[in-house]
Amino acid sequence: MQVDRKCENKKCGMPFKARSADVKRGWARFCSKSCKATAQEARTGQFARVLAGGSGGEDIDYEGGGWDAHKNA
Repeated sequence: MQVDRKCENKKCGMPFKARSADVKRGWARFCSKSCKATAQEARTGQFARVLAGGSGGEDIDYEGGGWDAHKNA
């Protein structure tokens, strides 16, 4: 079954049809993946930090050998 929805991206707001099962899951909030990505970037700013030179993962401990250090122990 299809449900009428409105895209939650503030710059879009386009009406679209979504599956009722997806609506029940809390999905079907955006009309497309690009609208979802635009809204997420506005909320988090992750991609802007990557472009500015930050990895977005500054909390990772590279001094201790990084992700795979435990494999050599």
